[in-house]
Amino acid sequence: MRDLAVFVMRGPRQAAIVAFVCTLIPMMFWLAAAIIGLVTLRSGWKQGAAVLVWAIIPALGWWLGLQDPGAVVVLLSTLAMAEILRATVSWQLAFIVGALISVLVGILVPMMMPELIDTLVAMADQVFRDLAADANVEYDETVQASFRSMMIASFAASFYGMALGSLCLARSWQSKLYNPGGWKQEFHQLRLTPKTLLGLLAAMLISPYIGIDATLLLLIVMLPITMCGLALVHGVIGKKNLGGQWLFGFYISVVILFPTVLMVVSMLAIVDSVVDFRGRMKGEGSQAN
Repeated sequence: MRDLAVFVMRGPRQAAIVAFVCTLIPMMFWLAAAIIGLVTLRSGWKQGAAVLVWAIIPALGWWLGLQDPGAVVVLLSTLAMAEILRATVSWQLAFIVGALISVLVGILVPMMMPELIDTLVAMADQVFRDLAADANVEYDETVQASFRSMMIASFAASFYGMALGSLCLARSWQSKLYNPGGWKQEFHQLRLTPKTLLGLLAAMLISPYIGIDATLLLLIVMLPITMCGLALVHGVIGKKNLGGQWLFGFYISVVILFPTVLMVVSMLAIVDSVVDFRGRMKGEGSQAN
């Protein structure tokens, strides 16, 4: 991966070619988004947008041809968050900008991919009706509306999650090329400030009163919280010098016990926003010395 980052940073032509090819390959647009993110983090949004212009061509092809706007959304979201992070060095603001874009995407998803949404809802509705008939119970018509809401929210949240992943990859590339060890330190210290957490939670509470689906807000808000929870785990393991086997064991538990482990990690991230576990660990270490 480092060799790829070195190649794309040789010049805008190299970055544009690789981003174009990655977007052209099915399900590889996240890598193109990371390339755009790296260029933006290093050189600003104008240079990032110049690369985006080439990557957006096949992305629009996927959207118009298969009703899949995912590539377009992830590319644009990554560019926006990367520029915010570059200009402010604030993950909090990057989270918020990404969340706002994702809420807008969630509202527009039914118009961006109407046929796919209707097809999936119809298929699920038939399955639910068959299950209700087999169980000899009356079919509840609200199930279809609930499933539709959840599916739209899942699409928006998945786009947001991929954009965050691409941004993290871009940040790690930037660290390897220009600031070795910087990403590890930055990620290990990543946490939501109480102000940001309260803002996210308040948005969830008021969303039903302003016409925004609560499920959409819940899934979107949980993404930065979960990311900070993962950073907490990495940070604690790093401070305790427990070794890579602990991280390996943690991610194995995530796979086996999903989503229970991630729910616990998210709760810890919420508490950490106020308590700051890693800061307290550092303070205890300095007192011991």
